[in-house]
Amino acid sequence: MRKYINLDADEGIFFEKELESIKARTYDVLYPDFLARQLFPLDSTTDTGSATVTYQSWDHVGHARIIANYSDDLPNVEVLAKETTRKIYSGGVAYGYSIQDIRAARMAGKPLEQRKANAARRQLMQLENTLAFDGDARTDIPAFTTNTDFNQVTPVDGASTTTDWSSKTPDEIINDVCLMTSAIRDISNGVESPNTLLLPEAQYTLISCTPRSSTSDTTILDFILKSNAWISTVMPVYNLKDSAPVAAGYDSEDTAVLYDRSAEKLWLETPQDFESFAAQEKGLMFEVPNHLRTAGVIVAYPKSVATLYGI
Repeated sequence: MRKYINLDADEGIFFEKELESIKARTYDVLYPDFLARQLFPLDSTTDTGSATVTYQSWDHVGHARIIANYSDDLPNVEVLAKETTRKIYSGGVAYGYSIQDIRAARMAGKPLEQRKANAARRQLMQLENTLAFDGDARTDIPAFTTNTDFNQVTPVDGASTTTDWSSKTPDEIINDVCLMTSAIRDISNGVESPNTLLLPEAQYTLISCTPRSSTSDTTILDFILKSNAWISTVMPVYNLKDSAPVAAGYDSEDTAVLYDRSAEKLWLETPQDFESFAAQEKGLMFEVPNHLRTAGVIVAYPKSVATLYGI
């Protein structure tokens, strides 16, 4: 006859813990990548002690003309300089852990303090990313997607009388892209050559999955890259969703941006990259300060950028 053994409460819990299996791999909450440093050339050449950053724009005035022999009244030319200054702001965040946290983490073999460090770094990178795209209303950092100095292309209604791409035909979408290219080329007399088109995720998926026509094996995206003489890169950017100016009355709040991704045109001004300081003792706790300094995205040639709202 089989003999049954009953365990008391403490023994039962111990037995269950012995049978518990904990996977070595952890499953952390996933967040989207920050795209600012991919889309805007990073400039960290400014001294970290600077309170502001200034760049100069040069131009010249005057015209040559036909002159007579022995002329002594030659027309003059002059050069002019304009200085633009942007304040640099500090961003900070800290994480802490107690003496007991350290001892418990050591005993369990889990790098709790490293996870906190990673979280602190991510928060500062998120701040930098937010300032790059959205600016900050409390400071002089302007939003990139709603910069009024850019070429703002007027949305054109499609056959469905709306401007959003989900309701437009492939030809109408391609025409919108051409309007953005033309706006930059025309106003700069061919000086500017936009090479990068940024789209919200939904619109990027749409053009990458939709055929150019019912008889074509080419998508709208393929056609744009092959037929447009300037655009070499099209990228999905989640920051462009719902990024149109508030209460502007567009058919969609999503935005497309076309620009020249060159450090000569615009850059992400971050004089001090992420830095983590030594732990500071506070009673039975240690706090680790983390810091960076940034001025957001500076666009030296705003007419090299075009925005199209309501797509």
